[in-house]
Amino acid sequence: MKDRYHGLREEQKEMGKDKNKHDLLDELLREAHLLASRGERISFRYLLERLLNELMERDRSLYLALHPQDYANGFYSRKLHLSLGELNLQVPRVRYGNRFRPSILPPRWQRVDKDYEELLIALLANGYNKNQIEKTVRKLGLPFSYEDVQDVEELIQDHLSFFKEQLLEPDWFAVFIDAYHTQIRGPKGSLKKVSFFTALGVDLEAKKRILGFWVKEGAENKGLWQEVLQSLIERGLRRVLVFVTDNFPGLKDLISRLFPLSDHQFCMVHLARNLRRHLTRKKASEAMKLWHKVKRADTYQEAQEAFEELVEVVKEEKPKMASKLSEAMENYLAFKKYPEGVRAHIYTTNPVESINAGLEDMRNRMGGFWGSMKAVEVNLFIQFANLQSLWDRKPVANIRSEVYEIRQLFTLRFELEHEGEGLTLHNF
Repeated sequence: MKDRYHGLREEQKEMGKDKNKHDLLDELLREAHLLASRGERISFRYLLERLLNELMERDRSLYLALHPQDYANGFYSRKLHLSLGELNLQVPRVRYGNRFRPSILPPRWQRVDKDYEELLIALLANGYNKNQIEKTVRKLGLPFSYEDVQDVEELIQDHLSFFKEQLLEPDWFAVFIDAYHTQIRGPKGSLKKVSFFTALGVDLEAKKRILGFWVKEGAENKGLWQEVLQSLIERGLRRVLVFVTDNFPGLKDLISRLFPLSDHQFCMVHLARNLRRHLTRKKASEAMKLWHKVKRADTYQEAQEAFEELVEVVKEEKPKMASKLSEAMENYLAFKKYPEGVRAHIYTTNPVESINAGLEDMRNRMGGFWGSMKAVEVNLFIQFANLQSLWDRKPVANIRSEVYEIRQLFTLRFELEHEGEGLTLHNF
């Protein structure tokens, strides 16, 4: 069947298909006459396949006309099994994730129930390949189809593509970014270093969103951080009240250059870990008392005084470390500029580190390394889907209660026009 229509499809390409001049039915009729001239008959299966592919492509054209910010992004193959035969469908994609799905397609997972779908996802998450999945499923006495596995993989990739490529709102209260370092076993058995960057945002309505993730080969470095931040900018992010990251060398200057009006909070939890790691037990205990004093301070001034005491304690054992802390004091205390109710949510990268912790737990259970990039992606999908489902249901309560004041701060920071100058403050 494939060979029979291959030449016909090639002739179609030569003839061209001007949809503005010819109706699809006219095209199909001409194809039928062409086959008839060769003594062949056009099959109903072929007619239906052409009709569905054309309708899906036109559906995408209508979608793009209504969403000019989006773009066509090729097709992916999908087989549809019917009593009259197997249809080879070319399903149109758009650039930005799963915002578009042809309306004539049946709902996803119509053939399998939720429990079966979750079983396949769990097996993929544990690094099983298709042969291992088939063996496991059949041992359980369940029906198996490679197409079901393909459907699950497509679902995962659609969701991950959405998180990678979604257009972002320009304005955000807080953006958290953290890197996770791991090793993935390559095709020849060698281990390679990989850095995963995940960005999480809290919008001006106090709702959390996954803003994106990036997989980069090699160790964390300033160049990779710049790629991550540039990607956020290219997808629409413009004005952020506060970024929350760790104190990675060069990151302070990078964020200051790309987002000059944003505050930049260094993770206080990372600071506590460093104090315990680099100081003697006695001195670390003394430093941690001052760390808690900084955290509990009611005002910025009180926090600054406590932080200066902390620097002096560190200086007794680690002068260079103390000097770096003194230079970064403003970044460690940025959270004190905000309403008391939101401070506990922005002094640490823990909101995004919880994703990394989930990945690390799974890595340990798999033997200390990831068997493939696919296994990592499946685990990311599981975490992202579960978290976003939870976050969509309700905003962060403590931040929600301070939304009015946060919006006031946002207006003063980014939208205040200087009298007599007509100058509006923006990040760009």
